[in-house]
Amino acid sequence: MSKWVVCYKGKGNLYKDNIKERLETNFDIDSVGLVEGEDGDNFIVWLIGVDSIYAVPKADTRLVDVTKSGDKYDFKICNVCHCLKPIAQFDKNQNNLHGSVRRPSCRRCRTTIDKRAPKTKQAKEMEKKKPKNGEPFVCPICRKRSIVGITAKIVADHDHHTGNIRDFICDSCNTGLGRFKNGENYLLNALNYIRERDTLK
Repeated sequence: MSKWVVCYKGKGNLYKDNIKERLETNFDIDSVGLVEGEDGDNFIVWLIGVDSIYAVPKADTRLVDVTKSGDKYDFKICNVCHCLKPIAQFDKNQNNLHGSVRRPSCRRCRTTIDKRAPKTKQAKEMEKKKPKNGEPFVCPICRKRSIVGITAKIVADHDHHTGNIRDFICDSCNTGLGRFKNGENYLLNALNYIRERDTLK
């Protein structure tokens, strides 16, 4: 099994081309990293959150079982910064049969994700154009036909980088875009992945 550590002091020496830099560099406290080797009193750690390799003093790390983190535990690893944080630093998102499900991103990272909220004036204008409950609707992405408010929830999709509202889409597609970080490159990567690995050609 992979050996993961928490770097609880948030400092180490960056490794570039297998050479340790002389000056110490700071990174996020409690960053989670994969141990790739040892160098004397240091672990050579790949910090997944910043995709960089550091020499981190062994005394400044502690082993962590990443499979024992998450909603059922006292600590969770943020899916953005990849720091191990108390579960209270993750907002509740929804409930399921096992209790509360919390957001995958910590509060600090959520503020960055949500910093571009829809523009207020534009949102008011779009609200007037929103399809009414009981009306038919065709999502411009998945083309699914639905009855607004009955067989599908319709939401205003906005660009998370600019705050501009694009159009109304179904809630499922809005969630899908969010999973791809509302980024064109992620979507193109997904398309290329499907094209390269589709066996039904």
